Amino acid sequence: MVLDMCISRYRQWNAISSLAAITLLVLHLFVLSWFSLTKPMYIWDVIPYVATTFTPDSDDSAAIHTATYDLLKQSLDVAQFNSLISGKYPAAMHANPENFAEQLSMYEIKPLYVLALRALAAAGANPVDGIIWLSLVSSLLICVILFLWLRQLTGPMQAALTVILFSLAARMFDLSQGSVPDSFSALALIAGLWCLLARHWAAGATLCFCLSIWIRINNILFVGPLFLLLCYNHLYLRGGHPSGKDIYWYSGGLALSILSYFWISTVFDYNWWRLFYHTLVELQIEIGSFAEPFSITVYLDVLRGAAVQFLARGGVFPTVLPLFLLLWLITWSANWRDNVTAIFRPTRPISLADASALCFPVFGAFFVLFPLVSELDRFFTPYYAIITVYAVSRISELRYQTTVRSGC
Repeated sequence: MVLDMCISRYRQWNAISSLAAITLLVLHLFVLSWFSLTKPMYIWDVIPYVATTFTPDSDDSAAIHTATYDLLKQSLDVAQFNSLISGKYPAAMHANPENFAEQLSMYEIKPLYVLALRALAAAGANPVDGIIWLSLVSSLLICVILFLWLRQLTGPMQAALTVILFSLAARMFDLSQGSVPDSFSALALIAGLWCLLARHWAAGATLCFCLSIWIRINNILFVGPLFLLLCYNHLYLRGGHPSGKDIYWYSGGLALSILSYFWISTVFDYNWWRLFYHTLVELQIEIGSFAEPFSITVYLDVLRGAAVQFLARGGVFPTVLPLFLLLWLITWSANWRDNVTAIFRPTRPISLADASALCFPVFGAFFVLFPLVSELDRFFTPYYAIITVYAVSRISELRYQTTVRSGC
């Protein structure tokens, strides 16, 4: 009877704790929504993204240009609109429809994001508001997925508090109010990792990872190596003999993600050096006429400047990457021999430790290919998330081991 009473009290406490955690999470999501909707952040990129909602109806660059800027004038206040056309480059885009039209392929190269915006516009939503809503809803879903995932690894209250801390540390408030596809892209990757590592659902994970390429093609830097590791892990555990449906999902996902990358890059004329130069060296008003040859001197100068910015003279980091790198190093390196062995000679399916380790080369690849240091956080949200989940899993594991050793 005493045991039954203890079990009953435990269940009551667990129910109360879960309710309190969910209430706290809902309050956090409300604050996040209020902040995003009352303080939307419009940068110049909102203009070409709005323009992509008009391109299916017309191939007249002047008509698209007029419709885009007229809609922005109606949707934004004077100060917001003027901020989008101030400066040499924005003013040139505002003044010249042909030059503006040349820029659109760099934004249409995110087909699934553009399709989502067009769907919202077709449903009657103002494209300017639709961009913010897409970022906000994606951010809310990221928080919900992380809470569900973390709740499997620790208590509900700890999961809710971790989600809140992650939102603050990873600058989710900035992400949710942004007029760029970063939140949508992060959602696809985080959902894929959740399906793979928490739900053990190969089909769902493969679908999310492949769709992430159609949201932003640079996701191939993570998705490609992950699919390769999944295929290697599967075959190694089975002595080189594929069995079950998972290997077909992973190998098919690898092939589809690579084909998608090259198809999208070809259709939208992706050029890494042109994008690198345009973003990090000098904005190109007539980007269709870009003919600057690759220069190792210019490239190294940009990398050198990015390294100085990353090391943050004055002690103020322009990115939270060092914080999450430190968190990963502390938790992963504590068992680094077993973690390295598990990658090359696995004894179990791919784990959180393996997935978090793949984040490290992605960080390096971004710095080499696109070292926009002040903007790195919006690209790295899904990697910060997997590092956070892995750290929580390690802490929970160590706590359990301590409890067992103490005999409690």
